[in-house]
Amino acid sequence: MDIDRWRGRLPVRRPSDREIVGWTVSDQPDDETVDAVNPVGQVVAAGIDIADAYDVLLERGLASLTAPCWARAPIPITRDTDFTRPQDDWLWRRIAMTQLDDTQVWVRAAYPHYFERFTEVPLRLPADDILLFDPPATDE
Repeated sequence: MDIDRWRGRLPVRRPSDREIVGWTVSDQPDDETVDAVNPVGQVVAAGIDIADAYDVLLERGLASLTAPCWARAPIPITRDTDFTRPQDDWLWRRIAMTQLDDTQVWVRAAYPHYFERFTEVPLRLPADDILLFDPPATDE
């Protein structure tokens, strides 16, 4: 995610316990249309009215974190794997998010190789440029 765009985000909190369920992010500060992004930074709904973004995030913000996503990763993933610097021989792999806090999300292989079955790696937020809902149609 464009870090300048991420800095202008506004939190959306669940009314019952004030937990952040996502963010509204906009390219223009005075624009009424925003992207609704989950706590990791992945776009859940793009170019919608800010009031609609609130409703979308209450309904799907946290739920979107349970779906496996895709990332370029080696086999096996190790504790020192740097997902921000993918190598040419890495493959698109299904990745599961296991933990989340205010600054990081921990990930692991969704279908781990034997040697990586207990390996989790922290990624700094936002991680939407690493964790994709779908792999690209062509290898980039």
